[in-house]
Amino acid sequence: MKPAKKPDKRNVPHQTRTAGKEKSLSLKPLIVGNIVIAVIAFIVFSPGLTAEFQGWDDYNYIKDNALIRVLSWENIMHVFNYKTIVVGNYHPLTILSYIFEYQLVGLNPFLYHFDNLLLHLFNTVLVSLLMWLLTKKTYATLIATALFAVHPMRVESVVWAAERKDVLYTFFFLLSLVFYIYFLLKSRRNYQYYFISIVFFILSILSKGQAVVLPLTLFLVDYWYSKKITLSSILNKLPYFAFSLMSGILALIAQQSSLTEQRLLVHSFAERLAIAGFNISAYLYKLVYPFNLSCFYKYPAVGDMLWIYAGALIAIAIIVITAVFFRKNKIVVFGSLFFLFTISIVTQLLPVGNAIIADRYTYIPYIGLFFIAGMLFDQFITGKRKNSQVLLFIPIAILVVFSIKSYAQSLTWHDNETLWQNAIKQDPDNGVAYNNLGHYYTQMEDYATAITMLKTAIRNEATYIEVFGAYQNLGVAYTKVGKNEEALENFSIAISKRPAFLEAYFSRGLTYTDLGRYNEAIADFTTVISKLNPLHAKSYYSRGVAFNKINMADSAIADYTSAIRIDPNYSEAYVNRGNIYFAHNSFDAAIADYNAAIGINPEAGNVFLNRSFVYFKMQRYKNALEDALKAKDLKTDVHPNYIRDLQNANKSF
Repeated sequence: MKPAKKPDKRNVPHQTRTAGKEKSLSLKPLIVGNIVIAVIAFIVFSPGLTAEFQGWDDYNYIKDNALIRVLSWENIMHVFNYKTIVVGNYHPLTILSYIFEYQLVGLNPFLYHFDNLLLHLFNTVLVSLLMWLLTKKTYATLIATALFAVHPMRVESVVWAAERKDVLYTFFFLLSLVFYIYFLLKSRRNYQYYFISIVFFILSILSKGQAVVLPLTLFLVDYWYSKKITLSSILNKLPYFAFSLMSGILALIAQQSSLTEQRLLVHSFAERLAIAGFNISAYLYKLVYPFNLSCFYKYPAVGDMLWIYAGALIAIAIIVITAVFFRKNKIVVFGSLFFLFTISIVTQLLPVGNAIIADRYTYIPYIGLFFIAGMLFDQFITGKRKNSQVLLFIPIAILVVFSIKSYAQSLTWHDNETLWQNAIKQDPDNGVAYNNLGHYYTQMEDYATAITMLKTAIRNEATYIEVFGAYQNLGVAYTKVGKNEEALENFSIAISKRPAFLEAYFSRGLTYTDLGRYNEAIADFTTVISKLNPLHAKSYYSRGVAFNKINMADSAIADYTSAIRIDPNYSEAYVNRGNIYFAHNSFDAAIADYNAAIGINPEAGNVFLNRSFVYFKMQRYKNALEDALKAKDLKTDVHPNYIRDLQNANKSF
């Protein structure tokens, strides 16, 4: 008896249609789940929508950043120039996003924070797509996506406006990965997906240099899909590595700050290896226990490295155990290496900044660990179907706890005071936190509290490598309460600790000016201009003031002119130069400068009054009266007799 023939699957249209229908239906829980996750994530991070700009980098990137003020082709080209470094980074796409926002709302923080949150939601959807492409498992995809969406270590990247670079580079990073997978899975290797992947990778590294590790993750994708390493697979990674190399070199140049140099001097290579190991342990710990979070984690004091070495040993033990016992577990290998590859660049082996770890550095690396968690939960749940509903309670409970913590942590980012008070709560010896609080209280004109905070920051000098900033801020606070000699002492200490500290030279120059020590002031402003920043408009302006005080009018005019050349909207420079022209009877030149100043600031009543005086000298009494009345309307103190004399002059004229 002949065996029955197996049915030809190519000739079973009804079954094929049914399978297709089932596959379509299987996506519905995923779609609904993603919508629910996105809504929850929006609520969790919603406190960030009402947050203020933080003095910590938000001012440098947005509030005080002249680069974002103008939307023009010339300015865009300047932003993309490789020499344009902002806060030690080259990330032109990030700056471009701020330019567009500034044109729409100026300095209203809401849109900047809303766009960060929107990008995070987009990234959440992309993580879900990535997980689905890798696993085709609903539970695994939803659990990993939810962890990415609401984990408390996301807060810093999402609610801090200055971390736009994090959510933006991740958006392009994930798109690049997704399109590479599409390229890999196509039987005919459709190269349009490959080139799209490269384009998105370029956009990612133009958003943040941390994207340079993406080529390593491509090899992991090959491994996951059991693709052999061939010459072809190596060659198709070369364009990625080429762009990574260029971006990496540029990032190293941009990060060559005195701070990095000091870290290299303070910690030996062996100590930096230990710090890198400690970083891995710390990030793994915060993965499962994301509490006691802070915006700043300080380095240990010199000689206090015991807990750093302990953390490094724990990291080595975890890596060895994983390699020995899980080397054949594809899920663990893929997720662990994804984490290690993407976190490696920010483990402080090459010091970047003055924090030993940062929550924001985990934004992409944790995806690998969320992948492991999602897959393990999926196996656990689907392996015991009778209790699946009960078992689902475990990840749901974890996600609820994480969501509550993320919401609470988002609230700490509301303003400078709440942010740094939380940092001090987590670490009472945090010098950076005390310094930033001191600066904040100075701005709020609470000078007594500011001075107390700044002195506390200085007392924590052993773990505060940027203590020169605290001396600078303390000097500024002293000037506000009239203690100029104490201010000079602190500015000088700041300079001794950081000889290229522009702000301290400038502040000391201003204080010398207030004390009438004009030659010393001129010397400090000249140091700024000649050695530190030849385009520092405020130093030209301030030196012009000092020159004018010692009757060096020509030098003062030259400096005001330089300030205007650097900053064409420097209204005070126009006013002061106009005053000198007026004093030297150059009335037309004075009028031209006052006109320019009024064009920049039409509410400057004192400038209308100055122009009125010039018109009076020129016997243009009608113009003089109009300006005097305008100055009065703008709440400027105008002597009644002056207006009366002008009215009489107009009648007799």
